[in-house]
This record gives sequence, C-alpha cells and structure tokens, in this order.
Amino acid sequence: KSLYSLAKKMFDNGNKTKARTLFQNFLKKYPHSKLAGNARFWVAESFYAEKLYERAILEYQKVLEHYPQNNKIPGARLKQGYSFAALGENANARFILNELIKTHPDSDEAKLAKRKLKSLE
Repeated sequence: KSLYSLAKKMFDNGNKTKARTLFQNFLKKYPHSKLAGNARFWVAESFYAEKLYERAILEYQKVLEHYPQNNKIPGARLKQGYSFAALGENANARFILNELIKTHPDSDEAKLAKRKLKSLE
C-alpha cells in the first residue's frame, strides 16, 4: 500500500512519468491487490495527461476488461472516449461515450459524456 500511496502522491504532484513507473511496479508486485484496478487506471491517466492517447486507450481498456467491478470504470470509459475524440476518431468516441451513458446513466461521468457528445455532432 505504501508503494501505491507514493505513486499516487507523485501523480498528484505532477510527476506523471515517475508515477506511472511506480504504478507499473505496484502492478507487477501486487497483481491481485484490491488497488490493482485503480493502479491500472492511474497508468492510463498518466498516458492521457501526456497526450499519448493510443496508449491511454489501451490502458483504459485493461481497466474495463480486468476490473469490471472497479469504481474507476465510468472514468475509464469517459477518458477512453475523450482519447478517441482527441485522435479525431469521433465514431469510436461516440460509441464509447454512449456505452458509458447506457451502463452508468446516473454517474457524473455520464453527464460529462453527454456534454462531450454534443461537441462531436
């Protein structure tokens, strides 16, 4: 847990690359930890923050596939949609964002997805 906390502190302080390395180390050491899904999400967020959208999309997908009950699922879908939009892949962005709205209709992320969809019309 201290490795996770250190990585999250690095992330929050703006050192995304170092945080990503620490989160990846955490995932190697503790692949079945309750925090593994969150760690994978923060790896994806670090790529997103660095505008490495293709890599972010792949990491968000790992959150969606490997941690389906994780509390970061709506956020992973939202940012995956944003990443596709940033790459100009609006059809994929719309698909992902609509999926988010369908699966988590009452979430804050669904509200953001609806707003993003309007900008993609």
